Amino acid sequence: MTETRARRQPATAGHEVPAVSAYVTELKLPAVGDYIVVAKRAAASLGLVVGFSLQEIDDLNIAISQACENACAAAAEQWGSGNGQLKLIFKSQPRRLEVEVRSVPPRAVEQHARRARREAELDYETIGLNMIRLFVDELRYQVDSQTGSMRMRMVKYLIE
Repeated sequence: MTETRARRQPATAGHEVPAVSAYVTELKLPAVGDYIVVAKRAAASLGLVVGFSLQEIDDLNIAISQACENACAAAAEQWGSGNGQLKLIFKSQPRRLEVEVRSVPPRAVEQHARRARREAELDYETIGLNMIRLFVDELRYQVDSQTGSMRMRMVKYLIE
């Protein structure tokens, strides 16, 4: 797991505004359902750092779990069961946590052309996506037509 820190300084007009810090944490896991608990633990820990309540962390964990299950299923469908990786990118800022979940092909497959996909596999309105929408504030979902990789970006805000 790697963590980097990025600083953003907004344009100011004559007065000093403190810089907003964003921390980026990346986590790579095998695209196997047994490892989803690791992603949930990382999300819960980072949610605590941001200041989420237990209810907000539970909501985030449900969304992370479903997103990882979708990514594991996409990886298994595309590259075979147990192949591929999950890549999670957490961007934590004050009062906000952004999580991106990706299915990444195994290195041996990256250079090969992907199999043809059925149209039903590209359905953006599955029950899993609708469930995730219930627990996060923003959701974007994308499937790369060239590699078959799935990418899901979720944002949860701290509401006081």
